[in-house]
Amino acid sequence: MYEERPKLDLWKSIFRISAVVALVALAGCLLARENFFRMFEVLRGADHSLVCTAIVLYYISVGVWAIRWQVALFSTGGVDHRVNLGTLYLILCSTIFLNNITPVARVGGDPFGRVYLLRRLENVKYSAGMAASLSEHAFAPLFVASFLIGGLFLRFGRGSLEAAALSVGAWAFLLTGVTILTRSLLGRRVAARRLGSLIIWILGRFRKQDGRKAADEIETFFSAAYLVIGKWKSSFFIAGSTFIIWALDVLRFYMIFLALGYRAQLASLLLASSLPVIIGLIPLLPGGLVLTECSLISLFTLLSVPLGVGMAATLIERGISYLLSTAVGGGAFLYLGARAAIKPEI
Repeated sequence: MYEERPKLDLWKSIFRISAVVALVALAGCLLARENFFRMFEVLRGADHSLVCTAIVLYYISVGVWAIRWQVALFSTGGVDHRVNLGTLYLILCSTIFLNNITPVARVGGDPFGRVYLLRRLENVKYSAGMAASLSEHAFAPLFVASFLIGGLFLRFGRGSLEAAALSVGAWAFLLTGVTILTRSLLGRRVAARRLGSLIIWILGRFRKQDGRKAADEIETFFSAAYLVIGKWKSSFFIAGSTFIIWALDVLRFYMIFLALGYRAQLASLLLASSLPVIIGLIPLLPGGLVLTECSLISLFTLLSVPLGVGMAATLIERGISYLLSTAVGGGAFLYLGARAAIKPEI
């Protein structure tokens, strides 16, 4: 029997390899500008108590994320009991682990992995779990872009009336666009019917199957998601908790720099917490490896942070958000996998 070989996108592979090589070369050039051992000298003099504080802040932000997810789940109307907060916390740690080991950002763990674990461990319907997982992220792009705009203004536009007007205008446009787009896409009448009709047409034309069951699931999903965003109380809570999560990221960077004996400006902290997130969405290596590190070091160099300090801060930050989170998340994933294995499937 003839076996079809998997197709290889040559140009895409060449682009990815070239991008990684260019980033490594850029990192090498930056390292060559200053004694490499300076970074280790800065690390040896770091305040360990402040580094531990940064670690605690990271896992506090995961706790706020778990609370936000719990509220979103309860707001869908498809959960008839209060989902255990500890289980949600462990699922999110597992989600971080899965995201860190998959090259395409937020595909391995968020939202598919955690929705599956939620179904196996708490018997939450896939439609309700997916709706809550996606709708709780509705305000994240707004805060990421807001921090980016604020950092750029504080660094390059302070004292300029034109820059202030441009920043306020960009933020207002972004706020309006996110609000309208989110409520429109998650609205039952706008999105569910059109997508449901498309599903019915595709399945009926190509698979010769009735797609009404899939369309019903799609409509249930959009209805549940709209319940989360459509309620002002839950919307304000999700927006407020999202702001707290990103504010904790900024505070974590501040503690890391403070541990290294350097007082970073607010502009540097805002840009460091937002810009690598956007760059890290490019699917090159698992967890944004190389790309995130190079972007942080380049950003700190552009913002006149001493190279040794910037490299040390990047190493500590990635040690927390990548190495430590992967280790902790891997343990949580194994534990939850064992729990799911012994739990009878509903």
